[in-house]
This record gives sequence, structure tokens and C-alpha cells, in this order.
Amino acid sequence: MNEQRKSIQSLTILLDEKRGTLSNTYYQFGEKLLADSVDPVILSGAVNSERLESWQALRASREADTRTVLDIKDALAREQELERFRKEILAQLNEENILYSNELSALGKALCDSYTPEDVAEFGDFYDKVASQQDELIKLEQKQEKMRRDIEQSGFFSKMFAQLKIAGVATTIRQFRSRLDRLFAVEARTLLENGTIDAKAEAAGPDSPLGVRFASAREVQNRIATLTQRDQAVFDDLAAVRAALDSYGASSNSSARISELRSSIKEADKKIDSLVVLTAREYTDKFLDENGRSLLGNTGDGHTFSDMGMYARQLEQIAVLRSDIWTIRQKIDVLETSLKIESLDKNISSYSRSVEEYTRKIEQYTEMIANLRKTIADAELDKEALVQHRISVEASLPRDARNEAASE
Repeated sequence: MNEQRKSIQSLTILLDEKRGTLSNTYYQFGEKLLADSVDPVILSGAVNSERLESWQALRASREADTRTVLDIKDALAREQELERFRKEILAQLNEENILYSNELSALGKALCDSYTPEDVAEFGDFYDKVASQQDELIKLEQKQEKMRRDIEQSGFFSKMFAQLKIAGVATTIRQFRSRLDRLFAVEARTLLENGTIDAKAEAAGPDSPLGVRFASAREVQNRIATLTQRDQAVFDDLAAVRAALDSYGASSNSSARISELRSSIKEADKKIDSLVVLTAREYTDKFLDENGRSLLGNTGDGHTFSDMGMYARQLEQIAVLRSDIWTIRQKIDVLETSLKIESLDKNISSYSRSVEEYTRKIEQYTEMIANLRKTIADAELDKEALVQHRISVEASLPRDARNEAASE
């Protein structure tokens, strides 16, 4: 029995392997049937139009979802890359703008220093704005210098008070210089960006303070313009990428959208696999039964694989596998039936032994019953004799004694 069980186990493993091979063969055959039916060169006509349309629709849906997943991944990678580029550009722009502000301030000061009465038409307003501020700054600096000289002649407590006043003036001077630098920068920006300062800087010469500051400011300005253009280009690219993500339904939660598409692809794969295998099985069933035998009959040449058309080779492969599977199943059935028979034989033997045991016990109990019945009959006879004896004894007694004995 153990050997039979081992054989069943081995055959079951082999059966699974054969079924797997048959499933793969069905799939390959089904794909060929479908592909040949749409190939304009072959057009086998082995598959009906409704089945073909379903297959093509599923494939198209799967391919579209696959392309969308790839496009979303590419767009996300591109978005991250562009965001990194833009962050770098904005950081550079911030540095250049700080430098530009300093350069403009220096340019404004150089322009103010080079101002002449002949410049009044173009730069008069500029000069008037900054000159008054410069005069105020000069006055503050002179005041600070005078306070420093006076402190040398002051007493101890006077020096302490004077130092506090000098510190206050120094703070005012720093604030004034800062405001003046901003004013220089604001005015110089306007003059540089509208081109008003170009002619004067050119006339001053490239080596002059004004020419040097002008060239430096213009260089930074050009770098800012280039960076701004790059930033706009990157921004436009980002907008295009995000619009694409939005069209894919992945703008808010790309991970969820990709998971949704992958589930759709997986479901399409299942349907395609089922359809492909079903196509092969249905075509095969026109020529072969489940045991791999030909359905074309046994007369003439109709039962040979050569008469089964352009897919005779595939049908022959499937016939062999179906036959092998049928044979293995029959072997397993025989072995399982043998095991059942052996089990029934054991049960029958057990039942027979029980019958023999019960029969032996029945005979034993029958004999015991007969003995008991004989014992009962003997006891009945003894009882009857005793009753008669009692009657005889009672009859010999006087009437009064007989009545007294009866009452007792």
C-alpha cells in the first residue's frame, strides 16, 4: 500500500507538470491563432471576429495603461530634475541680485562723483536726490570727527557721556550710509536699464571709475538676464510636465494613480490569458477529444494529423499532452481504486471475524439458554412436588390446627 501511495504521489506531480506544459502550449497556440487571424499575409480565419475584437481591445487597453505608467514615471523624474534645476537657478539669481544691488550702489556713487554741470540735462534729477543726502552724511561725519577731537580735552565723566553720543552718531551714520547706498542703487538701476548712462560711461572710458563700475554692473545684469531666461524656460517646462501629469490623472497622487493603472494592467493580463487559452482549447476541441484522440473519424485519411490543416503540428503536440494526461489520470485512478479495494478487503476481513465471533457467542448463549430452560423445568417439578407434600401434611392435621397453620 505504501508503494502504491508513493506511486500516486509521483504520478500526481507528473500530472501537474503535464498540465502546466499543456497550459503553456495552449497559450502559445492561442497567441498564434489570434496573431495569424489579424496578419494580412496569413489571415487564417481560425478565430471569429468577435473574439479578435475582444483580444485587440484588451491588448490596446493594456498597452495604453503601460505607456501611461511609463509616461508618468518619466514625467515625475523630469519634474524632480526641473525642480532641482530651478532651485539652483533661483539660488544663483539670489546671489546675483545681491551682487547687482552692490554693483548698482557703487555705480551710482561713481556717477555722482563724475557729475559735471554739463550732465544736468540727463542726470540733474539724480544728482539733486543724492547730493542732498551726501551733504547730510558729510555733516554727520564732520560732527563725529569734532566730537572725537573734543573728547580728548574732556574729563572722565564727560568722556563717558561723549562716547555715548559718538556711538549714537555712528549708528546714525551707518543708517544714513545704508539709505544712501539704497538710493544710489535705485537711481542707478533706472539709468542703467533705460540706457541713459551708457553714453557717459563710454565717454569716461573703460579704465575710469565710472567705466569700471558700469562694465561690472552690466556684466552682472547680463548674467541675471540669462538666469531669468533659464528660470522662465525651466518654469515653462515644469508647467508642461505638470499639465501632462494632470492629463494622466496623476497630478495630486501619482502613486495611487500608478497603483490603479497596474491593477488595470494585471486584470487585463488575466483576461488576455484566459481568452488566449480559451481560443486554443476551442480550436483544438474541433479536432481532438479530451483524451487526445482525433474526432475526424477512423475511415480514409481523415484521422491523421496531416489532415488537420496549417496547425497540425500544434494539434499533434496537444494530442500527445492530452493523451499523456489521460493515461496518468487512468493510472492514478487504477492505483486509487486498488487502494480502495484493499481497504474494503480489510473491512470485509474484519467484518467476517466479527461475524464468526458473534456466531460463536450466539451458539454459546443458545446453549446457556437451553440449560437455563432445563433448570427452570426441573425447578418447576420440584416446586410441584413440594406443593403436593404441603397439601398432604396439611390434610393430616386437625381442623383447628389446620386453620391456625393456614393463618400463619
